[in-house]
Amino acid sequence: MRRIRGVWACLLCLSAVNFIGCGGSSSSGTHTAYVTLPQFNQVAVYSIDDEKGTFKKISKNPIFAGASATATVLHPSKKFLYVANQSENTISLFMVGRGAALTEVMPRTATGVSPGALTVDPSGNFVFVLNVLGNSVSAFTINSSSGALTEVSGSPVPTGLAPSKLAVAPSGNFLYVTNQNSNSLSVYSITSGTGVLTPIAGSPFSVPFSPSFLTFDPSGAFLYISYSSANGFGLFSVNSTSGVPTSASPVPYAAGTNPAGLAVDPSGKFLFVANFASANVSVFTIDAASGIPTQVAKSPFTAGTDPLFVSVDPSGSFVFTGNQTSKNISSFTLDATTGELTAVSGSPFATSGSVSSMAIE
Repeated sequence: MRRIRGVWACLLCLSAVNFIGCGGSSSSGTHTAYVTLPQFNQVAVYSIDDEKGTFKKISKNPIFAGASATATVLHPSKKFLYVANQSENTISLFMVGRGAALTEVMPRTATGVSPGALTVDPSGNFVFVLNVLGNSVSAFTINSSSGALTEVSGSPVPTGLAPSKLAVAPSGNFLYVTNQNSNSLSVYSITSGTGVLTPIAGSPFSVPFSPSFLTFDPSGAFLYISYSSANGFGLFSVNSTSGVPTSASPVPYAAGTNPAGLAVDPSGKFLFVANFASANVSVFTIDAASGIPTQVAKSPFTAGTDPLFVSVDPSGSFVFTGNQTSKNISSFTLDATTGELTAVSGSPFATSGSVSSMAIE
């Protein structure tokens, strides 16, 4: 079995995708995508044509973050972009200006050891940072005017061994962390107003295989976790009051070889799984009542070499994968009825290096 080069291997790695936006940065008929290039310590900026799904680089000069700029996320106000710098244990804050211009605000914020993933809660009050080699999560409050980060009381909090990814439930009440070497899922309640993280009763919860990526459906009722070593993924139902996840698939659903990133489209109708070692994307319909996935006809669909993550544009019209070894981004149109993917003209689109995360307005 091929090993995925990722944070779950406890290396300086390429990380996951986060959905973001950028206020006033897009022209009519386009969206903006920010991609991190860890080997160059950079963020690249692209426009995505809303009708064609094509990519065009719009950042004329290199935009530097810190060492091993691995993951990125945007504040809901669309004014602030955060980047995890994995090799220097810091978070960069960029102000987002007109034309997708990024201006870094110094100094950078110190976090735990090897920050490999980060996310913002739906209210825009907190940033949570996964410290891969520190086996912990750091929590920060966000200044709504400046975007500045202040670490909350009790941060960082411990996770399991080799945490790989994290996600806030759509309700904003709970934080979920996959622990690769512990075969477990840590769940924390998020205290409103302070951002303090408290493990819920029963956490961490055992999972049957080493977990890597995770994603929620838009309702927050269902959680999907990829199991790279098992060539599949698990389904969990989530109690909206307690946050407790309950496995609905003790035997994983089959995907391709070494599945990594997952994403659900905005309608909650389709689940996408990036299969790292088989260079393709599996697509499933989601049963609205049970969350059970059913693979669509013609799935999986060919992507570039070693797709690490998969993302869906906000309209649900296009699906993208970040392909590590081929150093490009595959773009597909999504059939909203069948779930079938069709490569757009010119896809895949070359990048200057291996992309670790992509954030789309």
